[in-house]
Amino acid sequence: MKKLIIICPAYNEADKLPKLIDEFKKSNYLNNLFVVNSGSIDNSENILIQNNIEHISLPVNKGGGYAIIKGIEHAVNNDFEICCIIAGNGKMDPQEITKFIEKIEIENYDFVQGSRYLDNEINYLPTFRRIMIPFVTNLYSKIFKVKFTDATCGFRAFKSELIRRATFNLNSRLLYTYAFEPYFFSNVMLDEKIKKTEVPVKMRYTKGEKRYTKIRPLLDYPALFLPYLIAYLFPKKFN
Repeated sequence: MKKLIIICPAYNEADKLPKLIDEFKKSNYLNNLFVVNSGSIDNSENILIQNNIEHISLPVNKGGGYAIIKGIEHAVNNDFEICCIIAGNGKMDPQEITKFIEKIEIENYDFVQGSRYLDNEINYLPTFRRIMIPFVTNLYSKIFKVKFTDATCGFRAFKSELIRRATFNLNSRLLYTYAFEPYFFSNVMLDEKIKKTEVPVKMRYTKGEKRYTKIRPLLDYPALFLPYLIAYLFPKKFN
């Protein structure tokens, strides 16, 4: 296996981390796990230390995008060849990481996107997201002329060389919140030289759960939409 890092941004996930870590211990990827503790004020830091999980702890929470950027910087600086992104909220199953890695190592894809809509039925997805995710994805496919079934899933993997070749500024404050992922995803989709595909993934939503995400629909969705527009109007190349 090529040198793999699994970047896991986490903010105040002390109630979710123990189960997620146990799942990683049952998988083949515990030694690849790298948690970015994004200024958590709960017991997350102690849980990571007690379980001997490699991590960094940021002094303050600057946003999910910033945490992912810090994880990617660590990957690039330490010569990791493949980056996989998995959330710290327990919604994603570490056992599914193999799907992504096989696409990169065996089929030589550069970028692999997880899709909740590819061969899957989503249970207990909150109504707002059930409406918005297909809408955004369909709109995105039409604008960018790329056929994907899930443009907003955060479960993805890619060759680190994409970051090394990227011309956009990872340290732009505009990318610190939820903007980094859609901006990066958009630039990948716009670059015809990048070999990309999707794999089906299952998200573990719980019936009646109120805090399934920290995204605030009215405040944070504009930050998700804007990068698509910027990337479309001012595309950056990866070469």
